[in-house]
Amino acid sequence: MLSVIWKFILFYIFVSIVLAFFKRIYYSISKKLITKTTEGTKLHWALNLFVKDGKKLDSDDYFLVSTFAAICTIYL
Repeated sequence: MLSVIWKFILFYIFVSIVLAFFKRIYYSISKKLITKTTEGTKLHWALNLFVKDGKKLDSDDYFLVSTFAAICTIYL
């Protein structure tokens, strides 16, 4: 039982780090694309729609990470 808990904790930390890096890279690339596209185009609208205001993880991201870590702990 203890190994399952440690496995969950390790998966949770690993997935949190990976998701934080992904969001930072995604945010910075999207912000650069937003500044390069002209306002009023469909690409500009789509980028503004999918890019959040910050780089930090929010409560939805932590829920996603914990769910994924639990699934990995069960099946791996």
